[in-house]
Order: sequence, then structure tokens, then C-alpha cells
Amino acid sequence: MPGKVWTRDKLIESIRELHKQGYDLSPTAIQQTHGALFSSARSASHFGRWRDAVEAAGLRYDDIKRTKQRWSREEITKQIKAHHKNGEDLLDPDFKLRHRNLYVAACAHRYFGSWRRAIIAAGLDHEKMRESRVWTKDRILRTIREMARAGRPLGWAVIEVSCPGVYRAARRRENFGSWQGALIAAGVEPALRGRRPSATPKTPKTPGRRGRPPGKQGKPKTA
Repeated sequence: MPGKVWTRDKLIESIRELHKQGYDLSPTAIQQTHGALFSSARSASHFGRWRDAVEAAGLRYDDIKRTKQRWSREEITKQIKAHHKNGEDLLDPDFKLRHRNLYVAACAHRYFGSWRRAIIAAGLDHEKMRESRVWTKDRILRTIREMARAGRPLGWAVIEVSCPGVYRAARRRENFGSWQGALIAAGVEPALRGRRPSATPKTPKTPGRRGRPPGKQGKPKTA
């Protein structure tokens, strides 16, 4: 499959869009995140230099050129808090690309050693963030218990269709290995574990007009 065909207009449009999304447009960063864009912009048939491409997009090259920022633990946690306050998803891979300098600095051994530790140091609940994206054991059990309290059917055939996410997560070997195993771990009553989807419930037969089965109605009593 042929690669994307770059034109000067497409390069300018892409650079503006990346800048709008908050990507680091410095030469070092853009080579790692958007290598094809960087190479095409620097080709003799387009702009020849990355600086010229950036300026053609209406941006000040001196503003986006990488400077040696002096990171500190305080600066890292300050920026993490600011991004979180703005409602950004700190665990989104795209966030780590857009703010690669921050991410790399946080993961450096001299600071926090990992993005998780940096988030915790900023006073944020990393596990809660992770749970909102990943089916952990605790989240699986909590979901099952909530469904049980709500009186929802918990048979595997029902859950496989109505809640496939929790069903598949529960059956993973690193979690519970099976749906039944997850139900047992959640302390669900045995009577609720085996529920299966059923056809339309049968309507009880209406008794005879006098409340007796046909053929056993007898003669009406006389005064």
C-alpha cells in the first residue's frame, strides 16, 4: 500500500493541526512522533528545512524550538495537576505523545522513575484512573455486586450478551479464569449464579370458572 503523498499544503495543514493539539513540534520530538511528516517537510521538493515548514504554517520557530527545560519534581507534579484539572486523560497514549517532554522527565530515574509514581506524587489517584480504563479484579467484583443488588440476571449467557466487557475480563486467567469463579469471589448467592436467558415466561394456567380443574367440578350444591 503506497504511503501518504505529501504536498506543501498538506504539510502546513498537518503542522497547524499538531500544534493545535499540543504536540511538541521541536525537531527532536517530531522525528520520534511523526517521522514521515518531518522528513517530507525537509525534502528539497517541499521546504528544505523544518524551520521553514514551521514558519510557513504561521508559527514562530523560536517558540517551538526545544529548549533545555530544567525539570524538577515540583515542576513535573505542577504540570500533571494542571493537565488533570483541564480534564485531560493522563493515561491516554496520545497524551504521552503530545506532552512527551513531561512524560519522559517524569519517568527519568532522577525524578520519579515512572509515570504512575509521578501521578501519585501529584496527589492523584492513579488506580482510580486505571480502573476507569481497565477491568481490574476490584472493578469486576464491584460491578458484579452492583448487578446482584439490582436484581439483574447473572447467568453467563445473559452477561455474555448484555455486559461482554466484564464477562471477558472475569474469564481472563490473570483475573478469575471463569465467570463462575468471579461470581463465587463476589459472594453471589448460588441461586443467582445459574440464571440463564429464558423465553417469555409462561403464564400460569387460569383455573376453571369455578376454580376447579376440568372434570372435577362436581355438581353444584342445592339448598
